[in-house]
Amino acid sequence: MKKKTEARRVGAMLTVGFHTAYPPLIWRFDLERNHSFTLSLQGDGGDWELGVTTPKGDFYPVAHFAERSEAEEALTQIEKVLAKNRGVGAFILKSVVFIAVLAVLVGVGASLVGLALSHHSTGPIAARLAPAAPQDGEPQAADDILQPPP
Repeated sequence: MKKKTEARRVGAMLTVGFHTAYPPLIWRFDLERNHSFTLSLQGDGGDWELGVTTPKGDFYPVAHFAERSEAEEALTQIEKVLAKNRGVGAFILKSVVFIAVLAVLVGVGASLVGLALSHHSTGPIAARLAPAAPQDGEPQAADDILQPPP
């Protein structure tokens, strides 16, 4: 059985199929261009309208329903879709933030490893890179003797 109302959000576009509306219709609404709005129900008896109310208070009907329960169900379906995560844009933003934090952590980690290696330069590589200690009786330059130990 097909749902009475099907709502989807792709990027900034909301698409809703009102299958029990009179007449049945598909409504597309650009959320980026219409960022400030209210969805509301108006009517009584056997004539209910689901529509958009602007910040100025103007009501624009979107779909007409014979029963209030059908109009409320349509409103609930749209509410569920709008309450979900913002879609691809939010995913991209979260990914960029994650990569930036990861890059900072890798940079700090590499700096700490380099710092640790420079302070603990002992072992076979350090022995090969260090100048050979002069033997007793070998002549030395005065600058080498007067330098503080490393």
